[in-house]
Amino acid sequence: MISNPVFQVIAAFFAIAGFSIVIEVPKKFLVYSGFVGAVGWAVYLMFLDKYGIMVATFFGGMAIALISHIFARIFKAPVTIFLIPGILVIVPGAGMYRTVYQIFLGEQGLAADYLLQTIQMAGMIALAIFAMDSVFSILQNKKWKSRRRLPYFWIK
Repeated sequence: MISNPVFQVIAAFFAIAGFSIVIEVPKKFLVYSGFVGAVGWAVYLMFLDKYGIMVATFFGGMAIALISHIFARIFKAPVTIFLIPGILVIVPGAGMYRTVYQIFLGEQGLAADYLLQTIQMAGMIALAIFAMDSVFSILQNKKWKSRRRLPYFWIK
């Protein structure tokens, strides 16, 4: 039952909604932050088997950042209200645990492998968030530029 993707997505929704309560996300946004986490996990699972963990982490992060930006604009709220809880589903906490565990066992080579994978996953998450923030920043800047009136001698 745990390997069932539908069950995992539903569990991700409730886990993120619960985590959102802990970090005091406003009550009216709890369902939406849970939805962000569930969609991010669903995208992660879709890419995981075919393309591997790094690509899955990147596209999961992209989905989470995209929906967080859309919800932030719809509900006139900060992006972080949706992004921080939503990103929790793909944060490589298990990788850090495995790294420390292998260090305690004295397996330095295995610990280094887990640490490298964890750092790469964190980098994919950061890259995905940065890319989506850049897209929305460019779109917002173009929208602003198209509204302002420039004197004719400034336009080349």
